Amino acid sequence: MIQLFFKTAFRQLVKHRYYSILTIIGLGLAIACGLFIYIYNSYQLSYDQFHHQKDRTYMVVYDLKLEQVEHEKGGSFAMFEAISKEMPQIEKTALYIDKKDFTIGIEDKQFKTDGKAAFASSNYFNMLDFPWKQGNPKDLDAPNTVALTVSTAKLYFGDENAIGKTILVEGEFPIKVIGIIDDSGKNSDFRSEVYFSLKSIPTLFKIDTKDDYFHNWGYTNTNNNILLTLRNNENKVQVEKTIHELVGKYYDKSVLEYYSYKLLPLTDFHFDKDYGKGTQKSLLQILSIIALGISIMAIVNYSNILFAQQMNRSVEMGVRKILGSSKKQLFYQFLLETLILTFLSTIFALILLSIFLNWSNGYLFQDEPIAILSFSSLISIVGLTWICTALLTSVYPLLFVNRTPIQDALKKLTMGPWSFTRKSFIILQNVIAMVLLIATLVIILQVHYLKNTDLGFEREQVFLFPMKKEMFASKEKIKHFLAKRPDITSFSFCDNPPANDKVWGGTIQFDDRSDWEKWPARYAIADSSYIKTFNIKLIAGHNFNDNPKNPEFLINQKMARDLGYKNPYDILGKSLNAGGLNEESIGKIVGVVADFSTNSLKEGIAPTVIGYNAGRLKNIAIKFNGTNPQQFIHEFEQQWRDWYPKEIFEYKFYDEQIANLYAKETLTEKLIWIAAVVSVIISTMGFLGLLSITILKRTKEIGIRKVLGSSIAGIIQLLTQDFVKWMIISGIIATPIAFSLMNRWLEDFPFRIELTWWIFASALLFGVMITLLVISFQSFKAARANPVDSLRDE
Repeated sequence: MIQLFFKTAFRQLVKHRYYSILTIIGLGLAIACGLFIYIYNSYQLSYDQFHHQKDRTYMVVYDLKLEQVEHEKGGSFAMFEAISKEMPQIEKTALYIDKKDFTIGIEDKQFKTDGKAAFASSNYFNMLDFPWKQGNPKDLDAPNTVALTVSTAKLYFGDENAIGKTILVEGEFPIKVIGIIDDSGKNSDFRSEVYFSLKSIPTLFKIDTKDDYFHNWGYTNTNNNILLTLRNNENKVQVEKTIHELVGKYYDKSVLEYYSYKLLPLTDFHFDKDYGKGTQKSLLQILSIIALGISIMAIVNYSNILFAQQMNRSVEMGVRKILGSSKKQLFYQFLLETLILTFLSTIFALILLSIFLNWSNGYLFQDEPIAILSFSSLISIVGLTWICTALLTSVYPLLFVNRTPIQDALKKLTMGPWSFTRKSFIILQNVIAMVLLIATLVIILQVHYLKNTDLGFEREQVFLFPMKKEMFASKEKIKHFLAKRPDITSFSFCDNPPANDKVWGGTIQFDDRSDWEKWPARYAIADSSYIKTFNIKLIAGHNFNDNPKNPEFLINQKMARDLGYKNPYDILGKSLNAGGLNEESIGKIVGVVADFSTNSLKEGIAPTVIGYNAGRLKNIAIKFNGTNPQQFIHEFEQQWRDWYPKEIFEYKFYDEQIANLYAKETLTEKLIWIAAVVSVIISTMGFLGLLSITILKRTKEIGIRKVLGSSIAGIIQLLTQDFVKWMIISGIIATPIAFSLMNRWLEDFPFRIELTWWIFASALLFGVMITLLVISFQSFKAARANPVDSLRDE
């Protein structure tokens, strides 16, 4: 009996291969989409969850309480030492100084660490579970030692054993490799590729152990991650209180008026927007809702396609009932067909998933490739998905078999009350598709706006070349080379260009006011060519000088207004003490520039000071106006290698760097766009299945209309008008839903697009056009059918 069921099932799937293919494509896409979202969400939620002591491990963070609270992480070396020695409530402490750039020399080859180098000690590896493949973490407590990840060791030394080898840092410091660390798992925000020992800092930074870097509490840096493992989580509040007491004891009690220290759980860092990485947890929720919506669409489609298929088979079912088949046997037959179809859909989904995972890791997640689940977990999830899909899609066959009288089956009169439910489901699935289409269009427009809107400066044809401090000693050579080139408009030695994610700042003391302002200013640190290179408009006064002994500053309009001056000319000549920018001498405001963005457009325009500080310069920005940028790059590289033979030549296009500021929004755009494409494809599968039902039901009507003289165009209009109507109804329902959702999403952006009517109209028009395009071919085929065959079939 079972063998007969299988033979019948395969025969039916082949015989009705059109419906089988529609089902496999629709369900396969939905399952693949659901599995991908599950893998992506699981991977993001797994960040730093593998550490055994994660529940008791924290990072020191702080708030700077001015008019607007500023949130930061990090601390000073002196703070770390005091916490380690004077707090018995803490079981372990570790200092992890990350995001360091060094040039690594291996024989005649050179490598850049690109911010993936760090300083750590054995305490760090005792606290966090990064397994060592070779070596002992205790060896990292010695000076001039380094541990490499497996991937980095292979990059540097190939297949040779790296243990005991020497790398040359910055062309002059030999450092010994003492350990190899497993990096097969990437899901941690507290990992690097190159780990120098903490005791290597004096060597690599060229400072003495008595330097203020190690002893001054004011030497706070956001890259100085102070990690703590508490003996008991109940001590958290007491530890935070003790940190405040230590700051008052060793630094200054007045600091506590402005600074508040906290402990951030290690596992919260990945999603924390204030102190951590700020991964969008809302994106994971949105993707989960999308997966659910697409699953609903696929199941609705399957029901409609199955309904069309059963109409073709209703006579067969009626005959089998007359010949003695029980309802149970018929149900088992349909269930087996469903299991086979969903199994084939699952196989198709796994093929799609494999292709898309490889593509997305190379395109969407280049910096943080997502890891697939373990084999056992994947098999369990896939098996559960298959069974659940099969059970859900078997509900309709059960109802169909139980409720269809034999006489109706023999006459193909099987529409019944399902007609209204079917139309409701079709509208529901198209509402989901339309919401995704509108969301995709809004996100695309917003990301384009962020990347391309006027930020108050010029970004086109600007190159950025990073430079180390020691390289600035010979910057006159660069000036001489660039000054004589006609294809260079201007160039500026600067800290960072405008619109950057690493913006330095501080509090200011203005004119004769005794108190420092209660709000922080952002600093644009550069030479006097800065505003020309980036075409920042000077609206009052004149440009500043580069003399640190007699400092002059430019400020933006926002800062002038915040200081109480509506007319920018009235603030000229006023004195300004910019904390941390140039504290040796009080400077003077000599000009006011138009507002420009120092951060990304995800933040508002901040009060900004433009000034000079030679110790903070780390880039040269070059404004190019020629026609052959690659030729310039080639010639500049040749000169660069003559000037700095031990340094790697590298550069960035400035507009690309700006685009990277919106990487999270760009990722959201791409993921929603892919989901929208999948939803549209599934929706069109549903329309094809529904059209088959309509054509099957109206076969005789179509034949009679053709006999009576109806044109092909008239019949196509007859068959498609309901679908257009349903699409328009779906668009009307989807519009307020999408408006509400996207308006809430846009609220997080100080600079954003307006939700105008044409956005929703465009999405609706696109949906209608896709619908017509997909169903027109099948409608045309039905309209051209021979009416004699249609009437004979009836």
